Amino acid sequence: MQADTLTLAGRYYDGTAAIFRGIAGLPGLHLQVKEETSVPKMFTGFFRGDYDASEMSLAELVFYLTRDRNDFIAIPVFPSRVFRHSFLFCNAAAAIDGPESLSGRKIAFQRWVQTAGVWMRGMLVDEYGVSPTQTEWYVSSLHHWREEDGAVAPRDGSSIRWLGKGDEPQETEDAYRAVLEGRVDVMGVTEGQIAHLEQDSRVRRLFPEYVQAEADYYRKTQIFPIMHVIAIRREVVDRHPELPVDLFQLFANSKRLARAHVHSTPTMTLAWKDSYLDREAAVFGGDAWPFGLAANQHTLEKFLEYCYQQGIAARAAAPRDLFAPDTWDLGER
Repeated sequence: MQADTLTLAGRYYDGTAAIFRGIAGLPGLHLQVKEETSVPKMFTGFFRGDYDASEMSLAELVFYLTRDRNDFIAIPVFPSRVFRHSFLFCNAAAAIDGPESLSGRKIAFQRWVQTAGVWMRGMLVDEYGVSPTQTEWYVSSLHHWREEDGAVAPRDGSSIRWLGKGDEPQETEDAYRAVLEGRVDVMGVTEGQIAHLEQDSRVRRLFPEYVQAEADYYRKTQIFPIMHVIAIRREVVDRHPELPVDLFQLFANSKRLARAHVHSTPTMTLAWKDSYLDREAAVFGGDAWPFGLAANQHTLEKFLEYCYQQGIAARAAAPRDLFAPDTWDLGER
């Protein structure tokens, strides 16, 4: 990083639009924003040092933090949150009668150290009684990047198997084909595979009424799963100790501008925009996307519990361990 320049990588969301458009900036620093459309490429670039700060996988952060090999520190800003019921597909010929019938089945994910997969596995075990010891868990790789870095030893009795031939990890691009071909019974996917799977009669959703299932899950658990955080390289924070707080305020301001725009704009690419906002408010009872440690303590504790049980965390960790100390007490105005 140059003396007055910060490189920041992320995806373009409505909540980050003000940052990408240059409407919101950092005091005393020139912000160079790199928009990434490929999540693995973005994470890999940050991991390898291409950016000073970046959107980052929550699971990867936990993996390295708990092994004391973490070159980056996060701030409690969560640009990506996604319910995951709608991302579980089952082979139509597998005769699966709902999530409660999955114990002993073959269930696959793209990666083991992947936030989406952590939430889906944890949810299946916690909410639907899936046995981690009886179920056959498959993945195509360990991390988002090619380096298969470090061992994972689940504590809940799970055994990790590789998709493909033998005991070697495979490429992830065609991992979803395992459920199409019937090599596994269920596949937990991410956004890139949804369109293909929805059009293929060989598979069906595990949760056909997924919106209702996700709303019920939130009402029961008060969890809207966090996917990504904003992280900064520690060497950059050493040179700019004010940066974690400034970045938190930057993202909070950008989200505030986005919410004001959504509520004040009379027409968007949604026919019944206000009706949707009313239905969402009825479920969440407030801001569904809060920043700050206190507002997300419960969700982060559950995620860290899942990481510990699934072996992603090498040791038990508390939510505040993930974040720069100066941000522990921050909240949105």
